[in-house]
Amino acid sequence: MTQSSRCICHEALQHTFATVREAVYGAQDKDVILANADLIAQSDEKWLRLYRCRTCGTDWAEACYSSGHMDIYYLFPAPPTGDSVRWLHEEAVGLPPPSV
Repeated sequence: MTQSSRCICHEALQHTFATVREAVYGAQDKDVILANADLIAQSDEKWLRLYRCRTCGTDWAEACYSSGHMDIYYLFPAPPTGDSVRWLHEEAVGLPPPSV
Protein backbone atom coordinates (compact mmCIF):
# COMPACT_ATOMS: atom_id res chain seq x y z
CA MET A 1 0.00 0.00 0.00
CA THR A 2 1.40 3.38 -0.96
CA GLN A 3 1.18 6.45 1.21
CA SER A 4 -1.31 8.05 -1.21
CA SER A 5 -3.64 5.01 -1.13
CA ARG A 6 -3.67 4.72 2.68
CA CYS A 7 -6.82 6.04 4.32
CA ILE A 8 -6.82 8.64 7.09
CA CYS A 9 -7.48 5.92 9.70
CA HIS A 10 -3.81 4.94 9.74
CA GLU A 11 -2.76 8.40 10.90
CA ALA A 12 -5.76 8.86 13.22
CA LEU A 13 -4.99 5.59 15.02
CA GLN A 14 -1.74 7.15 16.26
CA HIS A 15 -3.73 9.04 18.94
CA THR A 16 -3.50 7.65 22.49
CA PHE A 17 -7.28 7.68 23.14
CA ALA A 18 -6.67 7.94 26.89
CA THR A 19 -9.27 10.73 27.29
CA VAL A 20 -11.66 12.74 25.13
CA ARG A 21 -8.82 15.22 24.56
CA GLU A 22 -6.77 12.54 22.73
CA ALA A 23 -9.72 11.35 20.61
CA VAL A 24 -10.34 12.18 16.95
CA TYR A 25 -12.61 15.18 16.41
CA GLY A 26 -13.03 18.13 14.09
CA ALA A 27 -13.49 18.52 10.37
CA GLN A 28 -9.98 17.58 9.31
CA ASP A 29 -10.01 14.11 10.84
CA LYS A 30 -13.38 13.05 12.23
CA ASP A 31 -15.48 14.32 9.34
CA VAL A 32 -13.12 12.80 6.76
CA ILE A 33 -13.23 9.42 8.52
CA LEU A 34 -17.02 9.48 8.71
CA ALA A 35 -17.33 10.48 5.05
CA ASN A 36 -15.59 7.21 4.17
CA ALA A 37 -17.42 5.03 6.70
CA ASP A 38 -20.73 3.23 7.01
CA LEU A 39 -22.93 3.35 10.09
CA ILE A 40 -23.23 -0.27 11.25
CA ALA A 41 -24.97 0.10 14.63
CA GLN A 42 -26.04 2.62 17.23
CA SER A 43 -27.08 2.64 20.84
CA ASP A 44 -29.51 5.45 21.55
CA GLU A 45 -29.43 4.85 25.32
CA LYS A 46 -25.61 5.13 25.37
CA TRP A 47 -25.46 7.95 22.81
CA LEU A 48 -22.91 5.92 20.82
CA ARG A 49 -22.68 5.03 17.14
CA LEU A 50 -20.47 2.46 15.45
CA TYR A 51 -18.96 3.07 12.01
CA ARG A 52 -16.76 0.94 9.75
CA CYS A 53 -14.21 2.47 7.36
CA ARG A 54 -14.91 1.35 3.77
CA THR A 55 -11.18 1.47 2.94
CA CYS A 56 -9.41 -0.33 5.80
CA GLY A 57 -12.25 -1.86 7.86
CA THR A 58 -11.43 -0.04 11.10
CA ASP A 59 -14.43 0.13 13.44
CA TRP A 60 -14.87 3.57 15.01
CA ALA A 61 -17.16 4.48 17.90
CA GLU A 62 -18.61 7.98 17.92
CA ALA A 63 -19.47 9.40 21.33
CA CYS A 64 -20.47 12.77 22.73
CA TYR A 65 -18.76 14.70 25.52
CA SER A 66 -20.58 17.66 27.06
CA SER A 67 -18.32 20.33 28.50
CA GLY A 68 -21.29 22.10 30.06
CA HIS A 69 -21.08 24.78 27.38
CA MET A 70 -21.06 22.68 24.23
CA ASP A 71 -21.25 19.09 23.00
CA ILE A 72 -18.17 17.61 21.34
CA TYR A 73 -18.62 14.56 19.14
CA TYR A 74 -15.48 12.46 18.86
CA LEU A 75 -14.24 9.13 17.52
CA PHE A 76 -12.21 6.37 19.08
CA PRO A 77 -11.44 2.90 17.74
CA ALA A 78 -13.65 0.06 18.87
CA PRO A 79 -11.55 -2.64 20.54
CA PRO A 80 -10.85 -5.73 18.42
CA THR A 81 -13.42 -8.00 20.06
CA GLY A 82 -14.48 -9.92 16.96
CA ASP A 83 -18.03 -8.59 17.35
CA SER A 84 -18.11 -4.80 17.47
CA VAL A 85 -21.91 -4.62 17.46
CA ARG A 86 -22.12 -6.82 20.57
CA TRP A 87 -19.37 -4.69 22.17
CA LEU A 88 -21.37 -1.52 21.43
CA HIS A 89 -24.53 -2.79 23.08
CA GLU A 90 -23.02 -4.71 25.99
CA GLU A 91 -19.70 -3.09 26.97
CA ALA A 92 -19.08 0.22 25.23
CA VAL A 93 -18.64 3.47 27.12
CA GLY A 94 -17.22 6.78 25.98
CA LEU A 95 -13.70 7.88 26.79
CA PRO A 96 -13.01 9.52 30.17
CA PRO A 97 -13.25 13.31 30.24
CA PRO A 98 -10.06 15.34 30.12
CA SER A 99 -8.56 16.13 33.50
CA VAL A 100 -8.94 19.73 34.57
